[in-house]
Amino acid sequence: MKILDDLNTLISYPSRSEDGECCKEALGCVLGLAKSFGLETKCGRHGDVGIVELGEGEKTVGILVHVDVVSEGNLSLWKHDPFKLTEEDGMLYGRGIIDDKGPVIACLYALKEIKEQNIPLKKRIRMIIGTSEEIEWTDMVHYKEEFSIPDYGFTPDGNFPIYNRENGFMDIELRFREQFTGDAHSFKGGTVTNSVPSYAEYKLGEKTVSFNGKGAHSSAPELGVNAINLLCKDAEKYGFRFAKLINKFFPDGKFASNFTFVRRDGEPNKKEDLTIVPTVLKQEGDVITVNLNARQAYEIPGDNIVAALREKQEEYGYEVFPQEVNEAVYVDENQPWLKRMQKVTADYGMSEECLLASGSSYAKCMPDVVSWGPVFPGEPDCAHMENERQSVESFLKTVEIYRDYLIEEGRSSD
Repeated sequence: MKILDDLNTLISYPSRSEDGECCKEALGCVLGLAKSFGLETKCGRHGDVGIVELGEGEKTVGILVHVDVVSEGNLSLWKHDPFKLTEEDGMLYGRGIIDDKGPVIACLYALKEIKEQNIPLKKRIRMIIGTSEEIEWTDMVHYKEEFSIPDYGFTPDGNFPIYNRENGFMDIELRFREQFTGDAHSFKGGTVTNSVPSYAEYKLGEKTVSFNGKGAHSSAPELGVNAINLLCKDAEKYGFRFAKLINKFFPDGKFASNFTFVRRDGEPNKKEDLTIVPTVLKQEGDVITVNLNARQAYEIPGDNIVAALREKQEEYGYEVFPQEVNEAVYVDENQPWLKRMQKVTADYGMSEECLLASGSSYAKCMPDVVSWGPVFPGEPDCAHMENERQSVESFLKTVEIYRDYLIEEGRSSD
């Protein structure tokens, strides 16, 4: 099946976010494929964002996707090579199959089918293909410097049905100056800030003490096992303050239930307001840095999270350094284009209800963009996990869903 061959080609690029050159090569692969389909293509002057277009009109419908992926995590936990599309028992395995290379190919084939059917469109459909969604969104900054912003659209970088609200997203570094008087040293764990780490280690003399967890997206930490937490439970016996803090305030690696973060109304946070996870641990000299990845509801401003963490910095001997901050977003569901999206969603047997997403996506970088697919209700949401996968049936169904909506939207006048 050619669509699976093309998906395999894209997945074969080990386009980890930190490898900018490989990400650009993966982008080139997508633009080349689109061009072979007879679609219009452009590449930004920085080479880190591309455009695929079909149709003309005053309004532009955006599809925001990305070709960069997170690290494969613990390779020993994979059933198959993460950078080779493998089909087993009706499931497709590969890094990026749901986040976000599968959706890239699905949307590209949706546009291909619309073009082949010569369906007249009253609007321009524009795929915007980024290369650094999993880290800092410099690709989208460059896009906005050079190209126009779509009127509205979606990013296939989450779950079905439609998610018109997203929690905020932020990274905060806690830097501890520790006393290394024993044999324990060289602490490290995790490689990307938005994933539950599946591996952590430290040195005890010349011996490596390692901890194996289970990777997951940091917005759904309950699906993983945090290796940094496992390490901290062991390392506290050496008197390290970073381990004491993690064990007391992040005991299960899922929620900051022992911190109190103040809501906008002055009340203490509810558990569902916030997910905050240790994702990266590293040592440089006598400084241990722990990155905390937070997903906060609108009710909790980022400044309030920083303020709460600073209340304990003298007691535990750390400094607080806010990194990337994105506040929560909301898209009004009473807009005609979103009503049409709801109808197509319902046509495929799913709820029309618009929901709240705990994760973070390109929906935050442009107005009136919702998260829509590709993971179906009841199916494994395994983004950022080892053995990332989706069924062949579901993958092919996403092509149909996106095609049907783009036809419906492209034909409409409002």
